[in-house]
Amino acid sequence: MGLAFGDIDLGAEIMARLPFGSAVFAGVALALVVAVPMTVAAYLCATGHRHAPLSAIVAGAALVGWIAVQIGVVRSYSWLQPVSAFAGLVVMLAGLRAFPRVGDITSSRRS
Repeated sequence: MGLAFGDIDLGAEIMARLPFGSAVFAGVALALVVAVPMTVAAYLCATGHRHAPLSAIVAGAALVGWIAVQIGVVRSYSWLQPVSAFAGLVVMLAGLRAFPRVGDITSSRRS
């Protein structure tokens, strides 16, 4: 929100590297690629929904992917990038651990 509404100033050099040179575009893209999937995953996990593991995998991968693209496009580095990438990996791995195994799915269908 701070990026899209101009509350966060990245400086002229980084702003010029953003797609379309637009902080609004970058902020909306960040919300769609990272914030929405993480919010959905958090909700599904909190409610114990059967799609919670898959949503965590997707949301974690989206965050890791966002960081990778951010480094490549913006070419600016911060301590927050590896911390965020690690957090994305943790979310993704938690989803993978909770993801039902093929044997578990087939045995539950037989019951």
